[in-house]
Amino acid sequence: MKYIDVHVHPVLIQEALDVEPRLLEAARKVFNIGTAPQPLSILLKLMDNAGVEKAVLLALDAKVSKGYTIPSNTTVYKLVKKAEERLVGFASVNPKDSEALKELKTAIEDYGFKGIKIHPPIQGIDPLDRDMYKIYERAIEYDVPILLHSGFTWVYGYSIDTCNPVRLEKIAIHFPELKLILGHMGWPWVREAVALAMKYPNVFLETSNVYTGTPEEHMRHIFQECMPKRLFDRFIREKVIFGSDYPRIEIDKMVGALKDLDLEDMTKEKILRENALNILKLSK
Repeated sequence: MKYIDVHVHPVLIQEALDVEPRLLEAARKVFNIGTAPQPLSILLKLMDNAGVEKAVLLALDAKVSKGYTIPSNTTVYKLVKKAEERLVGFASVNPKDSEALKELKTAIEDYGFKGIKIHPPIQGIDPLDRDMYKIYERAIEYDVPILLHSGFTWVYGYSIDTCNPVRLEKIAIHFPELKLILGHMGWPWVREAVALAMKYPNVFLETSNVYTGTPEEHMRHIFQECMPKRLFDRFIREKVIFGSDYPRIEIDKMVGALKDLDLEDMTKEKILRENALNILKLSK
């Protein structure tokens, strides 16, 4: 079985840096990543080593908050075009930008992107702000999911409570047709995030996390310490999708950590592949 990784930041891919040199600054100052840039071919080899067939490359529009993109939708599109069988693009826009809906239209209709990435702390927006409603509405129209950063953030001056999954419940209620993916399992509010996924058909969870230790420690923490594994096996195994958060964390280590969990094989298969295929409407 080949896997799907829905959380890859292309901030240190050399071909992206060639277009957007400020990505190196963003990798260091925004993401606190100190590793060296590498060509796209290295990412593809890392995916091969991890058994990952497809990876979602995330754009991040921080023009309003920081003056640059991390990277832009166009840069992500250029990367995807270099390996269309392996890479999938997620768009990012800031609703406070007057060109947001136009950029989103281009990314979805022309570039063929399969989802939208919103990182409220880095973008300086509130997910419950009325300006965000037009983005949620467009996502419904395009029938694409929104991967929303949830839970903890290192960004100073931004309250982590703003991304508390309980608070985000208002989005699930107001937009029942919106496919909402809560990034990082909402940590440290994992119980709350799981409760939302159990309650609402349109809420999904994504496994990446950078706050709880090694990949092995993180996966055990999420799937065994925070919640009993029976909840995942019995109730929400179709609501969780795999994400690594590369390049902060190695893809193969995250895959291996999830595979080593004491979960039913069917649960692992759904998390590592089937759920992403269904949510993103990718061919099997």
